[in-house]
Amino acid sequence: MGVKKFFGVNIVVKDLDAAAKKYQAFLGVKPEWTPPEKFAFPGMRGASFVLPDGVMINLITSSNPETSVSKFLERTGEGVFLISLRMEDLEQDMKALEAAGVKLTSPTPLAYEGGKVNFGHPKTLHGVQIEFIQPDK
Repeated sequence: MGVKKFFGVNIVVKDLDAAAKKYQAFLGVKPEWTPPEKFAFPGMRGASFVLPDGVMINLITSSNPETSVSKFLERTGEGVFLISLRMEDLEQDMKALEAAGVKLTSPTPLAYEGGKVNFGHPKTLHGVQIEFIQPDK
């Protein structure tokens, strides 16, 4: 399987602006704002903090009550939503993931601005949702 590296963590927040201000203060890194059109699902917004080693801390929120982010926030409150692993070849890696017992949320990779992505269902990953991502660059 082509896991390249730990890519980042996504944290669901209620108030994106307040959370980004707090994270900027203690990380010493300015956020890169992610508008809704760059997400695979409508209604989401985010702020990414790229750390010196390239790992990202992503703060995300959603105005669409149908997204998994909104449902997570309603059910659990703010917190770690998923971890992200950078993949070598997502289409090939999906076959290996499924063979290893990981249930993926989509039969094909989802496009987002900047690459391809799919998600491993937390029920098959011991309660952790994992984002498998293959950035274009």
